[in-house]
Amino acid sequence: MARRASKALAQAAFGARGTGKTAWVKRQIAEARPRRLLVWDFKHDPSLRDGMGAPYTSLPELIRAMKAPGFQLRYLVDHSRDVHAQFELFCQAAYMAGDLLMFVDELPEVTKANKAPPAWRRCVNVGREYSHGGRIKTLSIMAAGQRPAECDKTFIANCDVIHTGRLGDVADAKRFARSWGVDPAELTNLPDLHWIEKRADTPGIVRGVLSFSGTKATATASKKRGAT
Repeated sequence: MARRASKALAQAAFGARGTGKTAWVKRQIAEARPRRLLVWDFKHDPSLRDGMGAPYTSLPELIRAMKAPGFQLRYLVDHSRDVHAQFELFCQAAYMAGDLLMFVDELPEVTKANKAPPAWRRCVNVGREYSHGGRIKTLSIMAAGQRPAECDKTFIANCDVIHTGRLGDVADAKRFARSWGVDPAELTNLPDLHWIEKRADTPGIVRGVLSFSGTKATATASKKRGAT
């Protein structure tokens, strides 16, 4: 059986291009060392080639590979076919397999604020711990996008961790600023690789800077602070 984390987490990473969200996600996955990793690679991102799973261009072949006790698999979305149908099947496979970490890159391409595909919605709403196939399973979820306003709001509401770099849209910044008690200008003016983060299990927020040592990304966090 796959090694199960103490808690299945839902985590979101936001920020404009070049702010370091993908590097942050890769760092979290590297630290978690999931025995079973499933990645939705919407844009065939070159930065996901390292440490993010063996690439597959066929969903049936990917699903067959998921029968192994442990795996690191990355699906390269076929843009010549219905992307939403592919995503529905991808999420169905993740839910049925269970006990894995699923990372969905470019979440706004497959969900909207008020529209979530059925299989994705089920993963988000009940994936922390559920019964399927006669046993209890868990499903950790990570997702990334440039604008939170374009992502499934139910997923965001269920997140244990929300991490963001600079937000280019003022409305997005104001939404988080109101919830977190910070100045919207801080979110719209963050330099590249600087970030702010809210965790459900931690009061206040954390600020930090993503840095690189060799080919690996590391994050240096500042002291936790409450509302400013």
